[in-house]
Amino acid sequence: MKRVWISLGIFIVLTGVCILGTIYTNQISTRMIQTVTEAKSAELRGETETAVQLSRKAGDDWRSMHTVLCTYMPHSKLEAIDQTLAGLPMLCQYGGTEQFLADCDRSIEQISYLNESEIPSIANIF
Repeated sequence: MKRVWISLGIFIVLTGVCILGTIYTNQISTRMIQTVTEAKSAELRGETETAVQLSRKAGDDWRSMHTVLCTYMPHSKLEAIDQTLAGLPMLCQYGGTEQFLADCDRSIEQISYLNESEIPSIANIF
C-alpha cells in the first residue's frame, strides 16, 4: 500500500511541476512578444532609439529567463530565439530596418511556437 501512496505522491509532484512550467512559459512568452512588438512599433514610427532600447531589453530579458527554460526545454529551440534576439539591436541601430522588422516577426513566431509546444494538447502529444 505504501508503494501506491508514494506513486501517487510522485505523480502529483510531477503534474504540479509540469503545470508550473507551462504557466511560466506562457508568462515569459507573453512578456517577450509584447516587448518585441513594442520595439517593432517604435521602429515603424521612426523612433529608432526607443526601438534599440526595447530590443536590448528583449535580449536581456531573454538571457535572464534562458537559464530556467533550459531545465525543461530543448536547447535548440531556445538557441534559435537567442540568436534572433541578439541581432535586433544592431540591425535597428545601423539602419537595417527591413531586416530588423523581419527578425522581429521571426522572433515573435519562434516565441509563439515555443509557447504552443508546451501546451498539453492532442497535437503535441502525438
